[in-house]
Amino acid sequence: MSDNGSQPTSKGYMEACQNLGIHQAFTSYNNPKGNADTERVFRTMKEELLWLQEWTSPFELVDALKEWITYYNEQYLHSKLNYKAPNKFEEEYWKNQLILLTTP
Repeated sequence: MSDNGSQPTSKGYMEACQNLGIHQAFTSYNNPKGNADTERVFRTMKEELLWLQEWTSPFELVDALKEWITYYNEQYLHSKLNYKAPNKFEEEYWKNQLILLTTP
């Protein structure tokens, strides 16, 4: 999900997404809350990782970012997800969907 800013709507970015098989979805105009969840994840990442130190190499940053994403998905508790980590919430969601589909 992207806003309609210059980066996600640039020709180069859109072509790169298309080449990678990424379907772009955009928020509607004049809807600042339409992308709020995504923006909040990025803000949290900046506050808890990116802004806390000076990075000496892109490789160091990539490694730290991979670790942070794993932590975020496996351990970070979200009030919006009933205080569950994203992976746990999704696992329970799909389990419940399967129960709904298989219950007569």
